[in-house]
Amino acid sequence: MNVTNLFDQLHDPYADHDDAVTEKRAELITHLTYGIRVMEHAAELLDDLRSGAAEDVELVDGRDGRDCAAHLDAAVRTARAAYAVLHVVFEKEQP
Repeated sequence: MNVTNLFDQLHDPYADHDDAVTEKRAELITHLTYGIRVMEHAAELLDDLRSGAAEDVELVDGRDGRDCAAHLDAAVRTARAAYAVLHVVFEKEQP
């Protein structure tokens, strides 16, 4: 007598792959979103150090503070662009 496992017949490896891809995509978007928020907060803290009551002379005088602010702003823009590209790819939208 031959016994057939019904689960083996119903198991679809492609569905498992699709589930894994969906999970990793969601994780990627989550981490990218968190990273953008963290960099935006860092830029706000730098702005606070460059002006206002908590003025840090080393970041105000010279161009180091400006350079750091420019790099943070560029990093935020780049991360936002990556997020937008991924959203288009994942949602199959046209830009």
